[in-house]
Amino acid sequence: MRKSRPIADSDPPVIRSSELPATAVAIVAAEAADIPQVERLAREIWRRHYPGIITHEQIDYMLARGYSRAALMRYLTEADAGLALARRGEPTVGFVGWYKLAPENTMKLDKLYVLPEHHGEGIGRVLIEHVVAHARAARCGAVKLNVNRKNVRAVGIYERCGFGISERGDFPIGNGFVMEDFVMVRNI
Repeated sequence: MRKSRPIADSDPPVIRSSELPATAVAIVAAEAADIPQVERLAREIWRRHYPGIITHEQIDYMLARGYSRAALMRYLTEADAGLALARRGEPTVGFVGWYKLAPENTMKLDKLYVLPEHHGEGIGRVLIEHVVAHARAARCGAVKLNVNRKNVRAVGIYERCGFGISERGDFPIGNGFVMEDFVMVRNI
């Protein structure tokens, strides 16, 4: 099995798993060859987590829209964007995607998912801090994200990681579906 390249010395500093007790996780930059793995993880995590929060039809629609090869490749090819994997040994247990909102000078934390059996291990926090480090390197003043208002556990985790709710909105995404989200911001 091919190994992804470790985060290079020229990349922004990140909190590494070795700095966090009991969390043996490595954050590696995703490559084009990793896209099918991210697609599989997204399908597994979404189908386990989101029923009861959104409908199965909306889950399928959002997976097709946001996790196609073309959609994910944008994180690897656009400036001030990225996609990173969280690995515990060989298996990938989560991922994070981000991009810069240029007019706002803000980094958008757009995707953050960890397999449920690895919740509570600090992996999500390490992934958040990885994005914050990229935001600082890109001279952003804040990191912004959207989270479903019914996703109470995630809202609490983001609050513990320094995010605050800045607005509440209903965002149409097509096909009659609406994201009922909080917009959360962490100033850096």
